[in-house]
Amino acid sequence: MVMPRNLFLVRHGQSEANIMQKASKAGDPSLYTEETMTVPDRSWRLTELGVQQAKVAGAWIAEQNIKFDRAVVSTYTRARETAAMLGLDVRWEESRVIRERSWGEIGSMSKQDFARKYSQNAQYRDNDPLYWSPPAGESIANVAENRVRNILSTLHRENPRENVLMVTHGEFMWATRLVLERWSDEEFLDRDADKTEIIHNCTVLQYSSADPENPDQVHEKLHRVRRSWPVQVDGEWTMFVGDWEEFDRKYFTGDELLQKADANRHFFQDTFGN
Repeated sequence: MVMPRNLFLVRHGQSEANIMQKASKAGDPSLYTEETMTVPDRSWRLTELGVQQAKVAGAWIAEQNIKFDRAVVSTYTRARETAAMLGLDVRWEESRVIRERSWGEIGSMSKQDFARKYSQNAQYRDNDPLYWSPPAGESIANVAENRVRNILSTLHRENPRENVLMVTHGEFMWATRLVLERWSDEEFLDRDADKTEIIHNCTVLQYSSADPENPDQVHEKLHRVRRSWPVQVDGEWTMFVGDWEEFDRKYFTGDELLQKADANRHFFQDTFGN
């Protein structure tokens, strides 16, 4: 399965919905008004900060001197704006496949209202974030196994050895990491709980099938990734650029699978006993 040489995924810049969500998490749900709660998720615009983040990320991408053979953007407004503000010399095609995860009935609801109206579902989210689905929404596992695999299959058929750029959303990027980097359920849970793994606004995930130290050596599969995102240092905008990380498919012996199973407790002993 020959994949693109480079695959860049960019999360959109800060949106007005992000402002609402941040305030709600901090304990202030006042921005969730009768008007804002009726705005479709696809319609939210970038803030001024989001525009600046996109410009910084775009300048850094341009510095990589990579000519993109394909550029794809989510159909959501905040992604369209981000793609435009990157300022790159590409022609964009839109795709619903890389849209935001569906939050179903809680998409326009504050954290406080969600906990009050869907207390059992909220508890499930905390206990099993990989397979949890919002009411009438998608789980990360759903996004990964349906939409992410869909687009990766398309890239395999249509863009082997080429360079591809996508402007998408944080949850879709999270699901892409799950698939491409071949995380186990346990690794997903560990990373999901790790605050250093957050996908910030305008984070750039760069996947590569080439060796950074030997660009002429290209593998069939994407096997390295690095994360970068806009930051302000002493009042000046720059990109934080992470280290390259390697990944590969993992295999397990029967004993190793039993070790994974033993990490979970038994609730009923001697069920078939006397």
